[in-house]
Parts: sequence; structure tokens; C-alpha cells
Amino acid sequence: MIPLPLKHYDEAGTVLPPKWLYWMLALACRDLLLVSAFTAIPAESDRLYRIFFPHSDVLWLQIVVTLPFLLALIVMSFREHLWKRGYTRWRLTIKPLCSLGCAGQLLLIGSFLGRAGWQFNGYLGAVALLLIAFIYMVNRSNHLAIMLHDWRQPPDKDAETA
Repeated sequence: MIPLPLKHYDEAGTVLPPKWLYWMLALACRDLLLVSAFTAIPAESDRLYRIFFPHSDVLWLQIVVTLPFLLALIVMSFREHLWKRGYTRWRLTIKPLCSLGCAGQLLLIGSFLGRAGWQFNGYLGAVALLLIAFIYMVNRSNHLAIMLHDWRQPPDKDAETA
């Protein structure tokens, strides 16, 4: 008996990452995505930076704290390539990278709120709630635990050709 429904497996029988994980990683990388998007719109970029990044003096720090999420996304995306090279312990970095990124972003949000005199900020509050939910989901997800256990070894080559 398989532990997850069939829709959570690929053709080789390997457990696929949950869709919520990709969505949460994309939301966590929002600062990097916004900077990339604003760079593509040079005419409006100054105004957009002022709106979305009021603390522009620490924009570099906002980008740095997204790097653990980006690294987790890259590692998960290149799992086939890593398996072909014989690397399997990389899977153990996914949860710590997500937790580290969430902790870094929550500390940064706390810093921003402290600068503003702890005034209510709906955007930062929503982001903080999402990050707390992300930490909880990553550490409590049965799907993610099964996936990481399944990824301890590459998929069987005989199963792929059958």
C-alpha cells in the first residue's frame, strides 16, 4: 500500500513535492521576484521601489534572506541531476533551509516594525503570518516527510524502463 494518493507520484514512482511548497517558496522569494520585475520596468521602477520597499537602505538584506528559499527551490529542481551524480544527502537541507529563511525574514519584519514604532502594517503582518504558517507546514507535513524519506535514494532504473 502506498502512503499517498497516486497523483503525488511521478512516472518513476517517486514522490513529488507538494504544490503548496512551491507556492510558499514563491511567496517567500517575493522580494527577489519583485526586484526582478521592477528591473524590467525602468520607467516606473523608482515609484514601485518606494511603494514595495520603503526601507530601501536594507534592500540588499531583504534579498539575502530570500537566498535560503531560492537554494531549497534549486536543490529540489535539480534532484534528478544530483541523483545521477550520486548525491542523496542534499534532501536533508530542504527543511533547515526553509526554516532558516523564515526565521531570517521574520527577524527582518520585526526590524521593520521596530523602525516604524510597532505601528500596524497589514502587509508585513500578512507576510509574518504566512511565514509562521510556512514554518509550521514544513515541519509538520506528512507529505514532505514521506517525500524526503522516498528521496533518500534515486528511483530504481528498472522501474523507469518498465
